[in-house]
Amino acid sequence: MDRPSALDLAFLDLETSRAPLHVGWTLRFAGTAPDLAALRLHLADRLAAVPRFRRRLAGGGLDAPHWVDDPRFDLAHHVFAVTLRAPGGPAQLRETAGVLLSRPLLADRPLWRLYLVDGLQDGGFAIVGQAHHALIDGLAAIEVARLLFGPPAGEDPATAWTPAPAPPGATAALGTTAARLRSAGAAACRLGTAVARPGAAIALAEAANAVAALARPSATTALDRSATPERVVAYGSVPLDGVRAAGLAQGATVNDVLLAACALALRRTLRRRDETPARLRALVPVSVRGRDPSGAAALGNRISFLSVELPLDERDPERVLRAIRTRSTAAKTGGQAGALEALALAADALPGPGRRALVRAAARTVSFNLVISNVPGPPAPLELLGRPLLSLHPMVPLLHGHALSIGAVSYEGELALGLAADAAVVPDVARVAEDLEAAFEALRSVATARRRTATPWAARATARRQRAAKR
Repeated sequence: MDRPSALDLAFLDLETSRAPLHVGWTLRFAGTAPDLAALRLHLADRLAAVPRFRRRLAGGGLDAPHWVDDPRFDLAHHVFAVTLRAPGGPAQLRETAGVLLSRPLLADRPLWRLYLVDGLQDGGFAIVGQAHHALIDGLAAIEVARLLFGPPAGEDPATAWTPAPAPPGATAALGTTAARLRSAGAAACRLGTAVARPGAAIALAEAANAVAALARPSATTALDRSATPERVVAYGSVPLDGVRAAGLAQGATVNDVLLAACALALRRTLRRRDETPARLRALVPVSVRGRDPSGAAALGNRISFLSVELPLDERDPERVLRAIRTRSTAAKTGGQAGALEALALAADALPGPGRRALVRAAARTVSFNLVISNVPGPPAPLELLGRPLLSLHPMVPLLHGHALSIGAVSYEGELALGLAADAAVVPDVARVAEDLEAAFEALRSVATARRRTATPWAARATARRQRAAKR
């Protein structure tokens, strides 16, 4: 039985009328747009590799939930075509993507949707897509893109898909009970191993400190409210080599540079609103898939989260990046991701009411201002029906009570940025994207100037930091 995890279901448990929790993306392709029939035929030939894209969630009251083949599945309910209004420039694409990505997904169908967008002023076409976070996380979304838009996998095209019958209710309930018992056993085994291990008291204290850090109150700003389910989106792009160079100068990662750029940009965003908080707290998703991702056939969520404070009382890019590097390293070594992962395992052993109560209590406890997500993109160029993919920009969903999210994906030498915002709270999200690109340039410029003026001693110190960052 194809059963969602407690973390998958958490994104349904936490969804509200003002905060639909689907992820999204905008893909730009070169060439003439294919017709809608050709796109649907192409996808039909690839969906065998992504079986959950033909499945809907079943189970009474979500207390014994499982994915089942949708006997009424029809690509005409999931793949549509739209044309931009004139003149079809970047502003019209952002506007249309925001409208499309504001539409909720229907619970009685597979939880995804694609739009073929033509009428672009500078040629080419776009694909705007959405899938519920219960279905995929960031890395799974990239794997889906690789399967749907990459080179053929070599298998025979799907000729006639036949939905499998849903398991009887008793079978589903027994399967769910067995899975919960396995989760409870695994959690107990992990706890027993941890307690029996030397230094267990220190480990438990570190876990308690990690939970306390996640629960520490964050600043309250204009970004901390939900006014409407309507979304506005904005895009940006910066050279990946420049981002890496900015990080290496400080022994920092690409993710550290992204967080530092967000801090510099959000400082300007809030000052335009006459707000001057000393810091914001970012919730940063981290993958727990290990070295061998399971692929898109399983989909689902294999993530945890880190909480990193962004210094907004500092304007010097070098100092901001140094502070971010220190804080993100402390978050990684402090056990925050492990604490939340253990919580997800515990929730997986609970029946529906207990799971929902635990998830909602955890959501109330973890304090943050926005989500900032960075996902490695496809390692090779993608194409659709012979048309090369030029860029892809993510949309990270907004949890209730939050009005802005920032996502980044690396692809073809660029770090592509995607910002999503509550349309009533951050209507100027395009300006925030401009501030973010400017912040990346400031960090790159500082790193370049530092290299030009570096003494031999400073060069050796930089090399040591770079080696430490790689380790």
